Amino acid sequence: MSSQFRIIAGAGIAATAAMLLAGVTPASAAASSSAIVYTGGTYAGEAWFNRGAPAFFDVKDGKCDGEPVYVEWRINGGSSRKYTNYNGCGTTTRVQLQSGRFNISYRTCVDDFPPATCSSWKSDNNG
Repeated sequence: MSSQFRIIAGAGIAATAAMLLAGVTPASAAASSSAIVYTGGTYAGEAWFNRGAPAFFDVKDGKCDGEPVYVEWRINGGSSRKYTNYNGCGTTTRVQLQSGRFNISYRTCVDDFPPATCSSWKSDNNG
């Protein structure tokens, strides 16, 4: 193995390690867009929209507050759907959406008390 290859491979491993330490998964690093929710002025969670066939969300619960984080979305202005990460603080779960071309609006929420604390609505598209 050439020394140039070892340097490049080592840099890739270091970059991946840095992303993981920062709480960014490789999937979320390639996301098309994201919506972040804060509670009490601090980061509480995030949902990353990832284009693809099928498209998907990664939903992170970023705060050890005992409250689940969810993503709420509408495809092409249709009915609202919701997926909740119940796995606790520091976890990221994935929900698959549909394939094909579509427009999507979504937001991330902490299910803390009625009404839930939510980010602003984000818009994106698949395709």
